[in-house]
Amino acid sequence: MLLKNILVHLDQTPQSSNRYELALALAKKHQAQLTSYFTTATHYLLQGGEKPLWEEVRSSCTARAAEADIKFNWAESDEVEAILPLTTRILYQATYADLCIVGQPGKQPAPPKELPEHLILYSGHPVITIPFAGQFRSIGERVMVSWKAGRAAARAISDALPFMLRAQDVILVGFSKDHQERKENDRTLRKAATYLEQHGVRARIENRLISDISVGDALLNRAAEEGIDLLVCGGMVTAQLAPLANHLLKQMTVPVLMSS
Repeated sequence: MLLKNILVHLDQTPQSSNRYELALALAKKHQAQLTSYFTTATHYLLQGGEKPLWEEVRSSCTARAAEADIKFNWAESDEVEAILPLTTRILYQATYADLCIVGQPGKQPAPPKELPEHLILYSGHPVITIPFAGQFRSIGERVMVSWKAGRAAARAISDALPFMLRAQDVILVGFSKDHQERKENDRTLRKAATYLEQHGVRARIENRLISDISVGDALLNRAAEEGIDLLVCGGMVTAQLAPLANHLLKQMTVPVLMSS
């Protein structure tokens, strides 16, 4: 999949500027259009009062995109979308983008706590969630893929191909609770690595046996050890988030790409 239009959600939180810088860098790397959508949880009857803030953010974003020589689009809700809840407004925008970048909900009033989950489950496109804690200078230079054979991981690994093709290092990792599971993971990890190689990605394989620690914590620990700047994880199990995806959205320490 080629990334032709990257959507980034912006708001009034301190993390919004860093999120925009990351989106700019991705758009430049992938030669994609960057679409910015600024919106808050303010009721639609009061949104007019935020107009000066919108104009300030729009002017800054336009100037920074021009400086980076990026094709830029400032998206606004039409009169039908403007009255909808914030999460639904962003979902409408994400439906027409190849990738959506949002912030992890934190202690601030925005973004809503259900936003990343809602987009992952219903947008039909991959979503990168940026942690609310920390500053991140890049996305996708060092990629780690959490592999567990099945639909969710297969979809995520496919959606992450544009990043892995440009990454300096890709690690395909599986975690097992016992030797039987490790044996099965070894078999499917090799098949996944072959799939990636067919698409021009050479990935290192890790098949790790763990105990007394959750898969989510083991994955985050390993990502920290390797200096990973993008985790890739399957998002969906039936009509809800997978347990690992749910854990990562709450505890993430690096940007995470999920899709369903």
